[in-house]
Amino acid sequence: MRFYILGIGPIGSLLAYHLRAALPRTHPITLIHKSVSQARTAANLGGAIAVENQGVVQTCDGYEMEVFEQGNHSGAGIPFDSTLSKDGTKNYTPPPESLRTDPIEALFVTTKAQNTTNAITRMLPRLTSSSTIVLLQNGMGIYEDLVQKVFRNPESRPHFVLASNTHGAWLKSPLHVVHAGIGDIEFGIVPGSRRRDFEASLSDASKPNHERELSLDDITRPGEASYERYRSLRHTVAVLSSLDALGCNWKSMSDVQLAMRKKLVVNAVVNPLTAILGCRNGALFRDEASNRILRDVCSEAAAAFQAQLEADSQAWLDSLVPDVDRSQVPLGRMPRDLEAGALVQEVKRVAQLTRGNISSTLTDIRKGRPTEITFLNGYLVRLGQQYGVPMPVNSTLVDLVNVRSAIPIDQML
Repeated sequence: MRFYILGIGPIGSLLAYHLRAALPRTHPITLIHKSVSQARTAANLGGAIAVENQGVVQTCDGYEMEVFEQGNHSGAGIPFDSTLSKDGTKNYTPPPESLRTDPIEALFVTTKAQNTTNAITRMLPRLTSSSTIVLLQNGMGIYEDLVQKVFRNPESRPHFVLASNTHGAWLKSPLHVVHAGIGDIEFGIVPGSRRRDFEASLSDASKPNHERELSLDDITRPGEASYERYRSLRHTVAVLSSLDALGCNWKSMSDVQLAMRKKLVVNAVVNPLTAILGCRNGALFRDEASNRILRDVCSEAAAAFQAQLEADSQAWLDSLVPDVDRSQVPLGRMPRDLEAGALVQEVKRVAQLTRGNISSTLTDIRKGRPTEITFLNGYLVRLGQQYGVPMPVNSTLVDLVNVRSAIPIDQML
């Protein structure tokens, strides 16, 4: 089975290294480069990915490379030919038989949130209902954006896995990633349109709660009529679960959503403030003003999460048959980790752990690139609008980051 990685930044490189280290060479790994120049740089470096941790550097090679097709063959991938010269690459037109148009079975997406929809749209001809897409990015609302704009038909929609990452990494040079902070990756399977229960083993009444665990056979098993439809999902989950060095854990979607919301709030405080102020993470929360903004963002987020939980609970109650005594139905409670006070402590904890880091939003601004603010504070603002929760501080931070982005870097004083 071939695995594709879209987004060869710090996390994409880290993931690619560990996938290659874990998988037999019979399973190809293809890195999708956004440009010929990026692919050429990688080829000139030998195509190997180096991971550095505490001064120790380890490398893995054995990757294939594709470049987004620039011609008339929509969705096709161009296998990069490293034997061509720089000038030869400019004038090179790949023969039709060399273009890759075969379906993509598994795609790991680690590109920036704001670039995801356009990139996936270009690859649409190669994605089927049997494909599996793993979203491993900052922010929330990316999956919803893809469903609304790209995969409107549930029957032809690929399988989706959502993941929350707490590893810290940065690129020292192309394909050389510094693994600066050891974390983990929690991932879960988005329920599909066919209502297959990927978490059935967690409801196994024959076992006590502490012995219940997710099972690959809940996805599919060899011999089932639907095996081919779910095969890539089963294999992708199995591969992710094998990446012990990255602390990968298959969780229920409710647990993954909790982790994603906590990380969202951390990023919704740290990223815009560091981007606006031009400072490292550790410079925050030494004064009352930044602490006040911290508390306000967390309070607004907690209120939106609470309103969403209440609305979802009411919708579930309304779906019950009329003769059910609703007063006896246990409703979900707001997780303590999503209460305002707990979120404040989590933001401070992460900011301290990453005190030497430059946030991704500040990096984007310094490089003149669009930021992911739409999927950070922008997501919280949209959530507030949906459930009638005012979000004045989050709205202001979105505006300030967008204003800062609009000022060319060469006009900084």
